[in-house]
Amino acid sequence: MNEKSCFTIVTPLDPAAQKLARDKKAQLSLRATIWSQAAERLKPLLGRTCSCFSPAMRPFGMPMYLPYGVVLGGVDAQQFLLCYLFAREQQEKEIDARNQDIRSCGMLLGQFHVDKDTAFTVSAFRSDNPELKSHIELALRFFSDDITAAASLYYLGFESNYITEQQEQEIMSNLGANALCVAELQPLEGKP
Repeated sequence: MNEKSCFTIVTPLDPAAQKLARDKKAQLSLRATIWSQAAERLKPLLGRTCSCFSPAMRPFGMPMYLPYGVVLGGVDAQQFLLCYLFAREQQEKEIDARNQDIRSCGMLLGQFHVDKDTAFTVSAFRSDNPELKSHIELALRFFSDDITAAASLYYLGFESNYITEQQEQEIMSNLGANALCVAELQPLEGKP
């Protein structure tokens, strides 16, 4: 059986939601609303990336209680940062694996060192290679911010699969204006 993976959506909170997050009695219904919005965004993954998804009960294997798989940044700052850092690490690993998949389709022609700190590699790729076409299609969808090509992390406020350092700093400097929704994805049969 294939192992479930986590998919994280960083969700901005409007001022009204930020106020609700500070009210202990309203937090559960706010988490349910955030999960519902995230689930709508995750629907395109069904049948393409996963067979089903659900709120993460143990995100990234950590013993954490997350009602509806939602972490409120202003209330659960430590859990928010922990989950976000795990999600970013997972994202970087997936992007690196995708790059390796593309490189494996090419033939290395040479590597040249301009100076001790700079090197460049020249590779050749067959344009009729179906595996390469599949990898390039995924990369193009990733860079066009198609959530079905996201590398396990999506930024709802920026409508993007990847953000700049400045955008990340914006999130980190105002955790109270953000929430994380962590979903467990059940992979499609026969896919890793």
